[in-house]
Amino acid sequence: MEDKHLGVGFVQPADTEEFMEITIREKDGEITSADFRCSDNEALIRCGKTLCAVLPEHPAADLFQMNNNVIYYNIDPPLTRRELYFATMAVFAAKRAAAAWCIKNNVPVPAQDNGCTCITNEG
Repeated sequence: MEDKHLGVGFVQPADTEEFMEITIREKDGEITSADFRCSDNEALIRCGKTLCAVLPEHPAADLFQMNNNVIYYNIDPPLTRRELYFATMAVFAAKRAAAAWCIKNNVPVPAQDNGCTCITNEG
């Protein structure tokens, strides 16, 4: 049976071996915990830890409003210019996890203005 309190999102750019997977757990629509799994890269690991530390106590559906600043403003030490895309990977994986949770629970996933379905892994 499918766990309706769980959402998993995965991102791996086509031009790199690095990947990020975020798993969210929720109760009553609010994230209770978040975990990550990623490639063995120090900066990517810090992005996963930073993001998973700030997600609890937020509504799962609100993750679609999040942007990379959630990592940029909370990570220590700051990411270098070459590492900034790791924040994008982590945030995108979290949005995919939220979309997976929404789909399981019949909560509408916000439509992208440009018609992209990449958050729901359909595109």
